[in-house]
Amino acid sequence: MTNKIEPYKDIAGIYEEIRPSYPEELIMDITVKTNLRTDDILLEIGAGTGKATIQFAKRGYMIKAVEIGEDMARILKAKCADYSNVTVDIASFEEWRNPDNQKYDMIYSAQAFHWIDKSIKYRKCYELLKEEGYLVLFWYNASNQKSDKTKELLKMIDMTVSKYIKDYYKDDCKPKRTEHDGVSKEDERINEIESSGLFEVVEKGEYIFEIENNAKQHLKAMKSVPAIASKLDGIDDKIIEKMDCEIEEIINKHGGKITTIFDYNLYIAKRVLNR
Repeated sequence: MTNKIEPYKDIAGIYEEIRPSYPEELIMDITVKTNLRTDDILLEIGAGTGKATIQFAKRGYMIKAVEIGEDMARILKAKCADYSNVTVDIASFEEWRNPDNQKYDMIYSAQAFHWIDKSIKYRKCYELLKEEGYLVLFWYNASNQKSDKTKELLKMIDMTVSKYIKDYYKDDCKPKRTEHDGVSKEDERINEIESSGLFEVVEKGEYIFEIENNAKQHLKAMKSVPAIASKLDGIDDKIIEKMDCEIEEIINKHGGKITTIFDYNLYIAKRVLNR
C-alpha cells in the first residue's frame, strides 16, 4: 500500500510559474462587499505559492497564511519577504493551532478549500472568526466553452498522454499525491457552505479570464495538475521528454497556441450568530 504525499510536492515551481492568478475585479469585490479596512486581520487557508496572498498583502491587511506544503511555503515566504504584514505557518489547517487565540475579520481560501476535511473546516472557521466575520472562498476551473478546434487538439493531447501512461507507467509503490479535481456542480458549494448551519452565503460572483499558452507552457500547465503529475512520477524522465516532444509537435502543427477560458467563482459567506 502506498503512502500519500501533499499534492504539489516537487511541482510547486511549475505551479507558481504557469497557473493563473485572480482577477483584480474579484479581489476588489471581496474588499468592498466585506467592508474590509486596512487594519483588519485576515487568515488564509491553503495559501499555496501566494498568488492570492500578494493581492491582499499589497493592500496592507495583516495576513496569517497557513500552507501545508513545504515546497509551496518556500515560494510563498520568498514572495512575501518584503511584506511585514504577512506571516506564514507551515501546517495543515486541520492541525494548525491558532496563536494567541486571535480572532479574524475575514478567513479566505483560494483554490484550496476543497482539500480540507469537511467535518472540521466550517466549525473551525466559525470559531476563528469575529462575530461579524466573513468566510470567503474562490476557485477557478477551465471552462467547458471551447472551440471545436481546441476540443480536438486537447483530445489528441489526452490520447497521447494516456498512451504513454499505458505503455510506460510503473507503479513501484512510490508515494502518491493526494488528488482532487476541485470541480463542483452548480450550487454544490453554496449547499455545502449553508448546510454547515454556521454560514450564510450573502454574495456569489462569477468572472471570466482567458489565457493563451504555447506548447511548452501548455505542458507545464498540464504537469501542475496533481492527478497528472502522479502518473508522470512513475515514468522515466527520458520517456517523458519523448512524450513532451510529441505533444509539442501536435500543438505546433495546429497553430502553436492553446487558448483556455477560466471560470472563476466567488462565495462570500457571513458568520451566523449564536451557533
